[in-house]
Amino acid sequence: MEHARIVRWGFVMSIFLLFSANIAAGQSLASPTASFSEQTSYPAFPSKDLIYYFCGSNGHQSGALKAASKSASVTFNWEKFNPVTGIFDFYSNETGLTSTLTGLSNGCYRVSFRENGIDYSYRAWIMNGWIVPSASISESNCQSFKLLGSATGAVYQYFDLSTRQPVTLVPGYKFIWSSENIPVASIQNPVINQPPAKNTDYRLEVTDRAGCMQSNTVTYQSIVANAKFSWKTDQKSDPGFSNYQAPLEVNFVNESENGDPDKYEWFLFKEKTQIEQEASAGGQIDSIMERIYLQNAVYTYENTGKYKVKLIAAKQSTGFTCRDTFYLKDYIVIDTSLVKVTPAFTPNGDGVNDLLIVKTRSLQSLDFQVFNRWGKIVHKFSKSGFIPADSELAAWDGKVNNKLATPGVYFYVADAQGRDGERRRKKGFVQLIW
Repeated sequence: MEHARIVRWGFVMSIFLLFSANIAAGQSLASPTASFSEQTSYPAFPSKDLIYYFCGSNGHQSGALKAASKSASVTFNWEKFNPVTGIFDFYSNETGLTSTLTGLSNGCYRVSFRENGIDYSYRAWIMNGWIVPSASISESNCQSFKLLGSATGAVYQYFDLSTRQPVTLVPGYKFIWSSENIPVASIQNPVINQPPAKNTDYRLEVTDRAGCMQSNTVTYQSIVANAKFSWKTDQKSDPGFSNYQAPLEVNFVNESENGDPDKYEWFLFKEKTQIEQEASAGGQIDSIMERIYLQNAVYTYENTGKYKVKLIAAKQSTGFTCRDTFYLKDYIVIDTSLVKVTPAFTPNGDGVNDLLIVKTRSLQSLDFQVFNRWGKIVHKFSKSGFIPADSELAAWDGKVNNKLATPGVYFYVADAQGRDGERRRKKGFVQLIW
């Protein structure tokens, strides 16, 4: 399209320079306000004339011609060709150095004048161009829809000056579709695949051989959905670990476009290793752990592992129910189990290392005991159904009966059951320092 415009502009410039030379030399007939010009190609008449195009709305008469003498005041005699009789009829006359006609209708105009004993005569065709484009949509379904473009416009026609044979020019319509100022297609009736999940305007721009351009817009009423979601959790992250621990409550945030609120389907898949084991065993595989039919889903992952999630969004309209699927790009990864005890702590109230911390990850249960050197229990914590926040409850503040324990070495035993099926046992010494 851009190349065609450059070529056309180059041609217009050539014509303009040609007539500029004629004007500089003297006598001339030109149309400086024309939108575009080109030469006739008469079937029989031996000469060629220029056609000047003027763009506007249907029914306009914007044609203009300017005749000029070299230096003397002359009488310009204007005539218009009659294709019925084949002769030029009187149109008007005017005296001066130049004569300009405006508001001209379609046709061939001739101007004649005598200057310094020499007769001059020039001809030119006027064509008033216009376009009315039409844009519509058809064949709309879940996969695609079709843009329909059409145009009506001026009939560009001239006549052979000797035989009166009509010559009708092809309008040469060019169709350009765009949406949000982004080109979409350069054909008349393009098919748009993967329809947008929102009502979208499509602008049709139609240009003819003369460069006359008009546009029209049609709105695509979306019948498709675009599935998308993200997830988040309120569980506090630990800078020492890259993944969250079990149990993990996940809030799935629906970010879909144009889906019906009552037609969302969440598919929560089983843990990756479990699916692989079931697949290797043969037989029918059911990889789905849970289905949820809500716009936004909440789910608690009780066990360690890697989990995939899928969302299907649907849009129902007359004759169609269009569905779109979105898979979580990465796995939701939940840490394996862990029990780790700090080797020393200083319960002096300075806010630094005041507690004997039991570092835990993804535990199902924990039994934690601390003994003094005589084997007496000075701290005890035990819980089944362990959750991440319980690690703080399991910590020892260094007190026995609300009094600070004696500084020294203590012995601990930790017995935990992980949510990955592993039993975690730890025992060792810890030093209490004031």
